Amino acid sequence: MMQPAAIDPAVMRRAWLVLVVVSLASFQSAMSLSIIFVVYADLKESFPNASEAELSWIINSFTIVGAATLVIGGVLGERWGRRRTLMAGIAVFTLASAGAALAPDTGVLIVARALQGIGTSLSLPTGAAIVIDAFPVSRRGTGVGAWSANGAVAAAMGPSVGALLVHVGDWRWAFWLNVPFGVIALVFIRKVIQEHRSPQTPELPDRLGSLMVLAGVGAMVFALVQSREWSWADPVVLTALIGGPLVLVLLAWRSMRHRLPVIEPRLFRFKSFRLGNYGMLVFSIAFFGHQLVGVNYLTIVWELTIFEAGLLLTPVFVFTGLLSALSGRWADRWGPARFVVAGSLMWTGGMLWQWATLGGEEDLVAWVLSVILAGIGSGLVWGSLFAVMVADLPSESLASGSSVSQTMMRVGNAFGVAIAVTIIGATLAVGQIGNLGTSYVMLASGGAVTAVLGFRCTRPGGQQAPAFQ
Repeated sequence: MMQPAAIDPAVMRRAWLVLVVVSLASFQSAMSLSIIFVVYADLKESFPNASEAELSWIINSFTIVGAATLVIGGVLGERWGRRRTLMAGIAVFTLASAGAALAPDTGVLIVARALQGIGTSLSLPTGAAIVIDAFPVSRRGTGVGAWSANGAVAAAMGPSVGALLVHVGDWRWAFWLNVPFGVIALVFIRKVIQEHRSPQTPELPDRLGSLMVLAGVGAMVFALVQSREWSWADPVVLTALIGGPLVLVLLAWRSMRHRLPVIEPRLFRFKSFRLGNYGMLVFSIAFFGHQLVGVNYLTIVWELTIFEAGLLLTPVFVFTGLLSALSGRWADRWGPARFVVAGSLMWTGGMLWQWATLGGEEDLVAWVLSVILAGIGSGLVWGSLFAVMVADLPSESLASGSSVSQTMMRVGNAFGVAIAVTIIGATLAVGQIGNLGTSYVMLASGGAVTAVLGFRCTRPGGQQAPAFQ
């Protein structure tokens, strides 16, 4: 029996050094994704004349622009050079963070958040490629797992760190926090990371397609968040509501005919990839929608401080981070689809528990236990969904497949926030739950639908996909 070739310890030391340096960049962007939900309540106090719809764009401009530019960002890394692109992404994100911290109004803040999304689209796929190349083939699973765990830890820290920053300062501190991270990352990346450029300059994917993603998703989100304030019958809302889906249908038609589509339609011929991405979209709507619903419930109905609300939301991200890493290993051993089903049902149970205990008076025991259950469930889902999606893909399609799944997650994030804003509106008050019950039905339904999709991956004819190595 052949023994695996020994790996030079110096190679592994350098690989871990590269991982640590690249993780500085992914840490700031991952934390920003969760921290914004906690500081949202403070934003409402700073801009009292802004509507819920307007404030929601502070969250959604980041995710929608990121969804539209993620695939192009990965290709630019091969055209410009990975180190140069990574540094450009960090620089854009850091400068945009400073701009957000100095923003005098919501308009400037929304633009700054959109620029953060562009910076993340440059740094995220490029950083992943650098980490993958740094580790020997036999250790790449370890490297990618550690890099993913770094993002999970950052997201887990977001609510509590954001709550603390608001407690001692205000929401602007959450953006200033990114500046030293970015400067330190730029210094060490320049010293440690070697430049890498593809020997054959890859062509940019469909740029009009990227604009169509931005326009289609943006129009639908706009229609949702403005419908309560302007009504569904408003001509602008109706135009956006009809035009958004139409643009996305045209994008699908264009992608089937374009040589380099922004979203590769042939990947959806793989059943596990297709069902996994449907699950990614639906579960992202529920997961990120819950963050906005939870913050509003705790700070408005229960009248908790932002610091207290941040601490009470932290268990969701903590258990999500812990279980995401473990579920990936379990999926390798027992197959990922069953963990998608189990995790989705646990998420659904957590949401139904919160729905059943909704009230104007605090019930901290029920809240903590339900968010722990939901956090465990979401951790099982996130770690396993990615394994389901890439399980049947050929190796040359892994990069484009991962970009599609990240795009789906960001689109789901935007829709989750928009739907939550649409349902809740201005119906909450101290001791009054308003439309929260309807919101929790939506959040629970997202988990139930994801469970059904996971179950379909285990059935004969669409059998459970083998674990991705």
